[in-house]
Amino acid sequence: MDTREAVFGTNYKEGPKRTPFCQLLLAALDDFMLKILIVCAIFSIVVEMGFAKPEERGSAWIEGTAILMAVALVSGVTAWSDYKKEGQFLKTQLLEESSKTVQCMRDHKEVTVHRNHIKVGDIIKIVNGMNIPIDGILLAASGVMSDESSMTGESDHLSKETLEKCLQRQAEHESENKNGQRSHHDVPSPVLLSGTTIQTGQGWFVAIVVGEMTCEG
Repeated sequence: MDTREAVFGTNYKEGPKRTPFCQLLLAALDDFMLKILIVCAIFSIVVEMGFAKPEERGSAWIEGTAILMAVALVSGVTAWSDYKKEGQFLKTQLLEESSKTVQCMRDHKEVTVHRNHIKVGDIIKIVNGMNIPIDGILLAASGVMSDESSMTGESDHLSKETLEKCLQRQAEHESENKNGQRSHHDVPSPVLLSGTTIQTGQGWFVAIVVGEMTCEG
């Protein structure tokens, strides 16, 4: 772990974990009809064994046991089917996760970095349609519009500009509107929130918060 990760933390996010088979089996058994069958099977074994003649006790348990075996077979097949489907789903998730990379500047070189390995201070390239993986501040922007509906509930796309242009626009707006009233659409913002999506534009922004302390985290 380098100095930046030690001080500011990492952006590493664990992928989905596979559910243990025994847990899936218990979930399959958590069915009302199966519970009734289990109770009936146990009741049948107890009654048949309790009231059976001595010479019949060797076979009195068969009916109840057969019901329990049927329940075990049904729940086992259901759990195995769920286990296989979850395995296929996780493979798809891993393939999708491996493609979540960004272009960023490190040591004066443009490199491809997985979102899990982004560090505070990395300068990340903005492209259309990208999902912002960390919280950041714009350094350079051209026509950047962000969809923040997933984080703020704001349905309209918001304009994003560098801090210098945002302050300039704020000063212009205050001089034009002496009453001081303004909406959040009148002045752009230099902040990009994790979990939001870039709709249009291009530019660069610097990572300022990673990991669990981000908006998405």
